[in-house]
Amino acid sequence: MENIINWLLEEKEPSIRYRTLTELLSKPENDPEVIEAKEAVLHSKNVCRLFDRLDDRGLFPHIQKYYGNFTTFSYLYALAELGLKKGDPHINEIVDWILIPGEDKHEHFMQKEFQNEHAYLLDESNLGSCRQTDFLGTLLRLGFGDDERVKKLIDAFIEKNRFDGGYLCKWKKSRHKGQTPKSCVGTTVNALRVFSYLAEEYRNTDAYKNTLEYFVSRNMIHSKINPDEIICSTNAFYNGCGMSHAFVIADAMSRLGLGNIPEMNEVWSIIESKKDAEGKVVLEATDTKKTLIMDGVGKPNKYLTLNLLLSYKHRG
Repeated sequence: MENIINWLLEEKEPSIRYRTLTELLSKPENDPEVIEAKEAVLHSKNVCRLFDRLDDRGLFPHIQKYYGNFTTFSYLYALAELGLKKGDPHINEIVDWILIPGEDKHEHFMQKEFQNEHAYLLDESNLGSCRQTDFLGTLLRLGFGDDERVKKLIDAFIEKNRFDGGYLCKWKKSRHKGQTPKSCVGTTVNALRVFSYLAEEYRNTDAYKNTLEYFVSRNMIHSKINPDEIICSTNAFYNGCGMSHAFVIADAMSRLGLGNIPEMNEVWSIIESKKDAEGKVVLEATDTKKTLIMDGVGKPNKYLTLNLLLSYKHRG
């Protein structure tokens, strides 16, 4: 383990170093080593190249070569991965702009050239959708959970839990005419992640209990109709804006104090198979957007490895 931690602490990737010091090793923010590491993060290539894309309004342009109408959501997720939080440069301004209602938000988040991408967060009827649910998790991770506007979004999210315990984008239709569509496993994975960041009080809600049962009843990653079929993504995927379902489930269940339940055994077995002889997670897939500068497919990935070690830590 010591050799992996030393690898994560290398100065050439400031964000991994900072998050290893604070999240994995639990060093306080006022520790001189942490202060130095955080300063390096704010001037790192990955952070600067994302902020260099801000337009004259201080917003991320929604263009196809990035993530279309989901660029803002994706980049804030990436900035959280890089160790940024509420109060860091640009973060508050971007989040405030999103959370203050206005027609300009609809125009920015639902541009006509991407008309099939429904992305406006403040449309409460859509707060059970994959991207919006994922972004709510990012807001919590960035430290906006005590914001009254975010609390209202959380309440709307809780209410969107469905008849089968999961979550679903509002525009999805059943493949069978006249039937109510089942929930989407990907969206519900995002919802599980949201619950892992919420305060303890939310674990007394039916929505939390139903979401948990949605996964436990299918051994976390399997189809309920065809129990031998795995319907969650299980490869070692990472692109700076997300991980495969197996890694997210491991992280969320561990944060919820449920990482050691028997239904998690297969998830851990799959993840363990993604490590090399030194215990580092080898990247199997990414996308072409290159949101973060990192080693490519086939090489040990510091972001996935750190996320896995944090899951181990929370699992206990």
